[in-house]
Order: sequence, then structure tokens, then C-alpha cells
Amino acid sequence: MDDICKSKQHGGRSNCGRLLLLLFLAGLQPVLSTDDETPETEGLEFDCEIVGPDYVTVGVPSSIECTADCTSCTFSMSLDGQSAQGQGNVLAFTIDRWMEAFTVECTVTDDKTLQTATATKKLKVLAGPANVSISGPDLMNPTVSHTYSCHAYCRPTCHYTWRIDKGAWIGGQGNVISINPREEDNYKTLVCKATNSVSGMFVAATRNIAVASGPSEIQIKGPDVIEIAEKYKFECTSECRPSCRYVSSVDSQAVRGSVVELTVEHPLKSLTIKCEAQNTASRKTATALKTVQLTGSDHNSSTRLEETSAVLLLAFIISAAYSL
Repeated sequence: MDDICKSKQHGGRSNCGRLLLLLFLAGLQPVLSTDDETPETEGLEFDCEIVGPDYVTVGVPSSIECTADCTSCTFSMSLDGQSAQGQGNVLAFTIDRWMEAFTVECTVTDDKTLQTATATKKLKVLAGPANVSISGPDLMNPTVSHTYSCHAYCRPTCHYTWRIDKGAWIGGQGNVISINPREEDNYKTLVCKATNSVSGMFVAATRNIAVASGPSEIQIKGPDVIEIAEKYKFECTSECRPSCRYVSSVDSQAVRGSVVELTVEHPLKSLTIKCEAQNTASRKTATALKTVQLTGSDHNSSTRLEETSAVLLLAFIISAAYSL
């Protein structure tokens, strides 16, 4: 068309204009092109992209999506070279073991042009926190400092926060904390929270730790007056955590245990029962004394206390066998 227009030396533009008008009126649309132009579908390129997290956690379901600017495409996806067919453009997976990282690859094929595009993405692998535990003494002594440590399986790392009883969360202690219980404390509740430094996932562990107390309120239970030739039982008790061990004695005779049974065969004015309780953890001790009167005894008797053992038949029952 351009050649026809150019070939007219005189009135060329007018003749060319008339020809174009006639073609338009006839419903024909002329195509003006140059030799450099190519078909519309040739030489076009398209890209694909992997959309998803930059890391995944062992044991936690994850998914990634492959996107491409084509209307009809076929997707092929793989994890570290292992093909995952039949997933479409979304790949759901769960990593069952820890590794430092792995690569996701997506290949897209345009069903019309058969052109392909490939994208890769490297994902870091996280693990934990798991197996969170608190180690340290099972029992605290009041006014004494006790150290506890928190342990958790974490990849790459975890940071730790602590809470004592119902107090605020305490950070900056690392995985070690010291506690100094008070005399009035019965138990201390210790909570450690381990948080993955990358994912923010956390797991907490709790320990209830008893605080030693006692012995307190120690007393000897039994009658205040006894008769000759009768058997009687006396028992020593106290408030003690953990348990106390006891040493009971009647005048000069002592035995381990909190219970003593005795029978007096000869008249005496009185006898003294003694009980000593010792906390097995703190080693604190407390002592109780009980004076028992005998009925029918001669109050003018000159029997000496050191001879008491000669006229007592003592049978001791050990109710708590602790070593001194």
C-alpha cells in the first residue's frame, strides 16, 4: 500500500487517501506492516514464582504455592529433588526430621506455547521447642538460694522466660534461675517458657516444689496419769515437711521411733517421756517433754530417777525407721 502511495508523483497523497476510503467503505481493513514485525505469540516469555514462608518447623504442616502469568499451565513441583506430582500449583507437606535447609522447585509449562519457566526457593528448617523440662532440687529449704535450669530441644535456638508462683514473666535470665523461698512458703510453683527465636512458637513446663518446714507443734500424746502394771502407749507428733525422724526416751532409755509402749511394775512418783523430732531435709530439731504421774504411788518414796530403769518394763514400737 505504501509503495502504491509513493509511486504517485503528482497527487499521490490524494489518490492514496481515496483508495483507503474505498477500502474502509467496502468493510476491508488494510494491514500496514513492516518486514521486521513477527507474530504476536512468538518471542513472548513468562515467569513463575514460589509464594510461601521462608522457614518451616519440623512436625508442623506447611504449604507453598507456585504462581505463573499463564491461563492454562501444567505445574511440576519438587522438594529437594524429590518430585511431588499431582499437587497442582499448591504443595502441602510436613517435614518429619530436622535439616538445616531444603530447596523447593517449581516448573511451569504453558499448555499452548509449550514454553517453560522454573523457580526455586530455599527454606530454612526449624525444630521445637520440644521436650521442655526443669531440673533442680525436689525440695527447698527456706531462706536458702536454690538454682534451677530449663532445657528444650530447639533449632536454631530458643530463649527462655520464667514465672514464680503467680508473678510476672521474667526474662534475661537465660535458662537458669535462682529462688530463695521464705519461711512461710509451703510450695513454690516454677514455670519455664521456651520460645523458638525464629518462629515464635513456645512451650512451657511447670514444677511444684515443696519448701521444707518444721518441726513445729511437737507434742507427746498419751495419758497424764497411769497405773502400775498397766500397759500404756505414747506417741510423738509434729508438723514437718518433709517427714521428721523421731527419738523417744523414758528417763534414761532411748529408742528411735515416735511411739513407745510402757508398763510400770513398781511404784514411782512420776516419770518423764522425751521426744526429739528432726526434719530430714533441713536438719532442724524440736523437743517435747511430758511428765506422767502414777496413781497409788508412795509420795514419800525416795526412789531415785537413775533407778527408774530397773523398775520399768519398756516395749518400744518403732513407727518410722529413720537413721540418725
